[in-house]
Amino acid sequence: MLTFDRVSFSYAKKPVLNELSFTLSDGEILAVMGPSGCGKTTLLTLAAGLNKPKAGKIISTFTKIAYVFQEPRLFPWMSVEDNLRAVLPEPKQDDGRVSEVLTLVGLSDCAGQYPDELSGGMKIRASLARALIYGGDLFLLDEPFAALDEALRRSLSELLKQTIRQSGASALFVTHQLSDAQIMADRILSLPLHS
Repeated sequence: MLTFDRVSFSYAKKPVLNELSFTLSDGEILAVMGPSGCGKTTLLTLAAGLNKPKAGKIISTFTKIAYVFQEPRLFPWMSVEDNLRAVLPEPKQDDGRVSEVLTLVGLSDCAGQYPDELSGGMKIRASLARALIYGGDLFLLDEPFAALDEALRRSLSELLKQTIRQSGASALFVTHQLSDAQIMADRILSLPLHS
């Protein structure tokens, strides 16, 4: 479970989140929506412990977090398959899982390519695949389908939802697309814009 209890955050003197309270239950997928600049990405960094709230408190019982950033953060010196293997507990003991996940996200033909050889959408899919390989009890997903066409968005959102459900994990899922939220989420948290 993850609880934000009257959490506030600001960059310098610019308020982003103001006394935000919500709870993410075990096994729940919560979509986070709102206008640009309202604090959606900040909410994820707070949930991950990358930032600390200026006020209020965050309580989490999650122990293993898989984070898919808005900008894919692949290791540029590693091939796609090695990027996935890098997050395995024993990278040399693959047991076919890497190949299986790359097939699921439609990147099996790109396993040996490097990030700079991939399109933006392919990098996003590789990042998603790495998060799926890593697993965890909490997925933090920052616009994971932003550079994808509609058909691919739909198939990957269904795949991601199914994978998260089967694992019993929870997810915070930032999106601008209501259709993505409707496919993926149990409920939607709307953030206001603070001036």
